[in-house]
Formats: sequence, C-alpha cells, structure tokens
Amino acid sequence: MLRMSRKQWVKWFKKFFKCGLFVYVCYCVVGFYIREEEVAEAMAIYYADQEACQKKLASMKQVPILGGSYVDKTLVPEFYVGMPELANKKACLANTLKGHFWWTGTEIRSYYDQSVKPIPESWRLYKVSVGLYTRKETTEPHERGYRHVNWPDELIVKLKNYPGLELWLNAPPPHFKNEGVVRTFVITGWSRRDGTPRLINCDGLIRPASEEELTGKKLAKFSRTELENLDFGKLSFFCTVELHSFDFSGGHGRVSLRLSSLREAPGMLKFLSDYLSRAVITRK
Repeated sequence: MLRMSRKQWVKWFKKFFKCGLFVYVCYCVVGFYIREEEVAEAMAIYYADQEACQKKLASMKQVPILGGSYVDKTLVPEFYVGMPELANKKACLANTLKGHFWWTGTEIRSYYDQSVKPIPESWRLYKVSVGLYTRKETTEPHERGYRHVNWPDELIVKLKNYPGLELWLNAPPPHFKNEGVVRTFVITGWSRRDGTPRLINCDGLIRPASEEELTGKKLAKFSRTELENLDFGKLSFFCTVELHSFDFSGGHGRVSLRLSSLREAPGMLKFLSDYLSRAVITRK
C-alpha cells in the first residue's frame, strides 16, 4: 500500500476542501433561488386571494367581521368598510372601518358630501379609524384603566367652556406635577366598563400654540380659576382619542380631532359609538 507524504495529504485536503466549498456554495445559491421562487409564488397567491376577497366585500351590503358579526355598510355610508383579512386562509372578513367626517352638532355628514357649500363654520372635522371585531360583554377590569373612578374632588377641575370635560390633576394647582395631565381631558358621564374614564389626549399642546404658548408647562402654572375658564379658541393643534377610550359593539379604534373641535367632542364621541353600533348585526 502506497503511503502519501505530508505534502500530498495537504494538497489532497485542499482540493477536497475547495470542491466541498464549491458544492456548498452551489447548494446555497440554488436553495436561495428556490426559496425566492417559493416566496414569490406564495405572495402572488396571497395578493390574488386578497384581491378576490376585496372584490367580494365590495359587492356585499353586509360584510362579515371577526367573531361572527356583520357590518351593514348601508347604515354607515360615510365610511369605508373593508381592508380584507383572510382568517385561517378561508374566511374573507372586513377588519377596518375608517374615514373623515363632519359633525354638524346633531348628525354625521360625509367629508365628501358636496350638497352643502360652503361648509358651515359650526361644523367640525374628525377622523376615525377602527378595527372591526365582535366585542363580548365582560366584567373584567379594563387592561389600560389607570385612574380609579373616585378621583379626589380637590384635584378635579370642571371646564366651564368645555361641557362634559374635566381635568384630573396630580396636585392642587398651580403645580409642576400637573404639566403632563393638563393636556389630558376626561370625558364625564361615559366611563369604560370598569369605571375608569375615557380620555382625550391633546398632545399638540406639547409645543407652543401660536402666540398664546399654551404648552403643558404654562398650563401647569395656571390657578384653579384660570383652568376652569380655559378657552383654546380656534387653536388647531391635534388631539387624539386613543384605542382604549373609544369603542362600540363592532370593535374599537382611534378618533383624531383638532383643538378647535374639543368643545363638541364629548357629545360627538357618544353619538359616533351608538351610530356605529347600530350598523353591527349579530347573527346566531
């Protein structure tokens, strides 16, 4: 039996390693392209299914949502109902309701309604975007409720110019501890299921508001009387009702508004919740 020298072993090993490395690289390249083709094919199927689902939802007056309920689109013509979701790759469901709308003080009007020109100055513009699903009644505490219902009276400020809204402070005013909470308005008479309040967050007041400079830092220096008589006038900085503060029988979502719309917001939000709930049909 012939014996190979050390150099021959090294030379043979290098050839073997290069061949093995070449084969491995080829395997990786081929595998990559195969996976790319598989992903592309899967995405093509997914988008085709999504498009088919979207067309199906568009043709229906009553669209199914997660949990077994339906939303009657004819009862909420001001809003877009769609954004298809394929549950378990079978059920075609609508998972979103959204749109801009005008609040006249008594009813909701579509943002694209051309029947009234010019738009009356008393109308207020809002935006809503909600996720659709069948809500179940429960007595469990709200997972985001952080303020108990019995807030100390001496820390509550009732706003004379904004009926239905209060400020729940951290300390008797004026006090620097109130800098964060003076931008958060509590809606009275419409608490969540566990008694915690629904909130309107006007984070636009973080920045100086026009010449008034009504930032949270300045508002925290206001006395109780000054806070009670607070009036933002026509300032238009943004406010938001977050997901945990707006819900209805068919889901929950976010409502966006401007500071100039804050006065009408409590009544509008309650109306909107009832309005959307009437469009939800539960079938047994």
